[in-house]
Amino acid sequence: MGRRPTNNRNLPSLGRRLSELNRLENLSPSDLERIERIMREAENLDRFNIEDLIIVSDRPTPDAREDESKPTLRARDVSRTIEDALAEPQLPAERDALKVVAGSVLERLREKFPGTLPDGPVKPGDKGAELPVNTEALAKLIRVAAINRSEGQSSVIWDDGINQLIVHPGRLKATVTEGRIRIDIPVEADGLRASMQVPFSVGSDKRKTGLVMATLDRPAGNAMVARIWGDPLIALAHGALVDVAGKMAGASGRDAENKELVVRGLTARRGQFTVETQAEIPLRRFLR
Repeated sequence: MGRRPTNNRNLPSLGRRLSELNRLENLSPSDLERIERIMREAENLDRFNIEDLIIVSDRPTPDAREDESKPTLRARDVSRTIEDALAEPQLPAERDALKVVAGSVLERLREKFPGTLPDGPVKPGDKGAELPVNTEALAKLIRVAAINRSEGQSSVIWDDGINQLIVHPGRLKATVTEGRIRIDIPVEADGLRASMQVPFSVGSDKRKTGLVMATLDRPAGNAMVARIWGDPLIALAHGALVDVAGKMAGASGRDAENKELVVRGLTARRGQFTVETQAEIPLRRFLR
């Protein structure tokens, strides 16, 4: 076993990536102050390279030419298939709509694009397919996931005993840029109508971060809503994004023990979000 060599000169600093979060609209002075504080704390993290912790096997990798010849899925094909699956008749409320949609999407992709998804069991730890989707299709899947998390309701009322907030999971939007994804959640309260923005810094083509994600301690948008409902709003956005990735990965293939594949990593480029998959590594391997 060995460590993967890295070249820090070619990797964007964490501080520089976090600094781009302050370009979001509707940031209050307190939001800007928190970003500055996070950036100052991140200066020491810039010297730390997460890829130095990635342990890779000394087993020879497959021939590069073989990887290049293997067909891969394109974002437009995956996105079009998602659109087709979501156009089907409405699913029964008692079913996991996201799991059904993901299963339908991957089944259609397997039929339409042979060889792009694993045909047989994937060995423990081995990589599966990469599943790219465009922003619009991703937003639709996130809405399905958020509605699932809201007991099947496209609009819900949150009540903490003192305050109430109307949240619209069925109207969530997404914006995907290099290494970042932002989820906008429409809310209402006492005549207020606002969009709360939850940004996540994820991996990119140049910097792989696996499942590591970073965000602010509060959503951007209305300061009072962020103060009272910040944590639940972040949880809704994060949970919906993780649900989408997990269900898509699980429907893409199986491992040698017939378990669903899991998420290996998340990457974002402008207008495209990609879920990388792999077979789970059994914990017993490390308990010998």
